[in-house]
Amino acid sequence: MQTSKIWAYLIHLGSNMWTKKEKVSTGIRHEEDFTYKDRMFCQKDVWDRVTEFLPTCGINTLVIDIGEGIRLDSHPEIAIPGAWSKEQMRAELARLRGLGLMPIPKFNFSCGHNAWMGEYAYMVGTEKYNAFCRDIIEETIELFDTPPFFHLGLEEEEYEAQATNYIAVVRTPQKKTEDALFLFDICLSHGVRPWIWADFHSYGGAELFGERIPKEVMVSPWVYGMIRDGYPLEKQSENVRDMLMLDSMGYEIIPTCSTWSWHLNAKDLMLFCQKHNREESLAGFMMAPWMLTIEKKYYAHLNAAYTFYHARKDIFGMPE
Repeated sequence: MQTSKIWAYLIHLGSNMWTKKEKVSTGIRHEEDFTYKDRMFCQKDVWDRVTEFLPTCGINTLVIDIGEGIRLDSHPEIAIPGAWSKEQMRAELARLRGLGLMPIPKFNFSCGHNAWMGEYAYMVGTEKYNAFCRDIIEETIELFDTPPFFHLGLEEEEYEAQATNYIAVVRTPQKKTEDALFLFDICLSHGVRPWIWADFHSYGGAELFGERIPKEVMVSPWVYGMIRDGYPLEKQSENVRDMLMLDSMGYEIIPTCSTWSWHLNAKDLMLFCQKHNREESLAGFMMAPWMLTIEKKYYAHLNAAYTFYHARKDIFGMPE
């Protein structure tokens, strides 16, 4: 059980979480954010300024979406030109901790969000793929000095998310579960708690998710739109209903908000959770703005963090 609340912010070091190298267009808004990048896109000066701002907004945890952004010893082939060295990352982790931020590594192992893997994205289900996953998780755990959590992603694994890829890889619920349990075991064997996005469907539904996914796994349901608190449950979004179901099944959750589609989403979500979720199930909250760490997104990052701060202040109060 998480004893102190996590107030987390998701930041991108790598950029290739969505679009395979062969895909020309995503066909969605914010196109440039989601197309494949053949070089390091994260701008260090923007990263520094954003992370320095976060603690002033009460944020105590930084979830780092690594992707192709670090040159690991075990698999340097997935690193992109300009990727950070391990020495750079160690220095950065020390700086972040000095700011009061707990750095948490994140690799997304969903087949719908694994462009960062390069050729390994097409090897799912093989011994070579499993060895790759074990290598990078264990090396990253060591690099991050055995963090309390490791975010494994694992959401949105369906054909629709990959419809414009030349090759779409979608596991059956049974295979997805087996692979997830394999990843969980790697983390837990090193004393690190797995953290995933909530996604009942790719595990075969809520009932099977509850039966198969261990309760020590931290789960983040995401709700990015407007929440009308007075609406009956059947009129709420599916994501809201899933969040309440996770609570009822006994999982600890970190609900995730965003400025992606509704600027008051953070306040809506925190207010709803305060009213409807058990206190012991709420391990914290996360802001996921889904923006690359680049100059043109700098003020949008500050806005996301400040929106998160004001929502917390209004709903839960801020520590003195």
